[in-house]
Amino acid sequence: MKAARRSVAAALCVAVLAGGLLPAVPAWAMRDRDDDTDLRLNAYARARMAEGDRALLDAISAYRDAIEDDPSSIEVAQRSYRQAVLAGDKMLALKSAHSLDEVGLLPRDGTVLLLIDAIDRKNWKEAALIVDRLEAEENLAFLVPFMRSWLSLEDKPYDPPVVPLAESYASFAVRYLEEQLLLQRLVLGDAAGAREAYTHAVRRKTAFGTRERWMMAARFMALDERGVATSLLEGAGVDAAHMDDALRRARKLYRKARITPLYGLALLMHRLAIDLSGQTEGTAPMSIARMASFADPGDDDIRIGVARTALLAGYADTAFSEAGLVEHNSPAWLEAQSFRMRALLDQGKEEEAVEHARALKDKEQDSLPAWRLLGDVLIQAGDYEGAATAYGKARDLMGGNADAALLLQWGGALEQAGQWEQARPLLEQVVERAPDSAVALNHLGYALADRGEDLPRAISLLEKANRLRPHNAAFIDSLGWAYYRNAQYDKALPLIRSAVAMEPGNPELNDHHGDILWAMGRHFEARYAWKAALISLGDTKRDDMLKTAINAKIAAVPEDASAQ
Repeated sequence: MKAARRSVAAALCVAVLAGGLLPAVPAWAMRDRDDDTDLRLNAYARARMAEGDRALLDAISAYRDAIEDDPSSIEVAQRSYRQAVLAGDKMLALKSAHSLDEVGLLPRDGTVLLLIDAIDRKNWKEAALIVDRLEAEENLAFLVPFMRSWLSLEDKPYDPPVVPLAESYASFAVRYLEEQLLLQRLVLGDAAGAREAYTHAVRRKTAFGTRERWMMAARFMALDERGVATSLLEGAGVDAAHMDDALRRARKLYRKARITPLYGLALLMHRLAIDLSGQTEGTAPMSIARMASFADPGDDDIRIGVARTALLAGYADTAFSEAGLVEHNSPAWLEAQSFRMRALLDQGKEEEAVEHARALKDKEQDSLPAWRLLGDVLIQAGDYEGAATAYGKARDLMGGNADAALLLQWGGALEQAGQWEQARPLLEQVVERAPDSAVALNHLGYALADRGEDLPRAISLLEKANRLRPHNAAFIDSLGWAYYRNAQYDKALPLIRSAVAMEPGNPELNDHHGDILWAMGRHFEARYAWKAALISLGDTKRDDMLKTAINAKIAAVPEDASAQ
């Protein structure tokens, strides 16, 4: 299977979300309705219809009317709360939260919203009581040591965060400890302490956001810690030739930026949302990302986090608009544009996405990220030759410093464009430079197997990829396909079936399943596997090509296949 497919990461065990976010409505909480409820029901019906259509803005507009008409309705409050959170309507979410809290039905993340509101009003005593409540509820309790520490910065004396190792959330909370300590040391102006915390955070491979890196670089420069500031901006993609200008720009952009308890809380919720993305079904990561935006609505990293989780939850229009809030002078602007284009692609607006990417490339002359982004969009749109050209231009801009990831993208585009003679040396180079990269091994191994070239080596590469990253549907499929191409059908079939069981809606997996069944003479079963592939195909150029190929195979199934 192509390496461009998203791999499935190992599942994250987060007990704080077990059981869902929305409690059930008990019978006693349902309001009696009489003949005077037509207007209320009309607003509520409109809201539910919009909710069913995943039209967030229409839903919250109707829920505002419904809750205004019937402020005591618990059912309306519950529905309006969740839709308001997803839509980013803090006022409606807070109003609904208070109604639910009065009757003991506040959702799990609602306590965090109450905490945000208390801190926003600088009511430190109320905030401290809500933190105690978080601890007692044991939901999202990993926030407790950090928020107590942040509040102590405001309500003195300062008490640094300590994660109690005996607590069930300890193994989860320590993931965020160094970053939170780093931010607090910067608030205190403690250069040595901040430098030490940064070193520990780097060792833990903390994924600092783009805006966060630039803001902290400005802080470290103010503390005469140029070395740390430079390290932060290098991680944001700034090269040595542009470092002095970038450091000056950082100080200009963020010299007045404040690191507050709300920012600390926002980053904790942002980190949780990103960690859960792709690991938890439904809208839970998006709801958590929205809590981060309620805490710090102006942070660009958090806006991008909302866009990322909205895409995963199926709200591409929300992702597009949220990423659009990032302004052009922000260091995170190009990253935000990538999410806007992904949102367009998810909505089937391929031509608009390509047009957007080309305009961005023209606007950002000789910008490496802009060329790479154009390549990414063209790959998704099925223009492999155009993508190869874009990645080649990006390679030219990097000179001899092209990273393995770019070479893999370039080689992959060339391979999909049918330029195998140019692609293979690049893919071989990537495997040589990154011999333990499961993605690189999978891409080269699959490309060899698909062409029937050097099949023993292809199988060896793919076996190694599966050892490095087991339980990955794409890699399992690739190995099964290599066995199929080597006429080892008995080995191929169980692997492909395992991959299909992991991703039953993946059309390419089902297509491969059908091909293997056909090769084994099981034509009737092959037909159903191919039909399962067709069901999941969309309207993209790539999907149209696969659809044509599958329909041709189905048409070749003999009339008497059902007799098998």
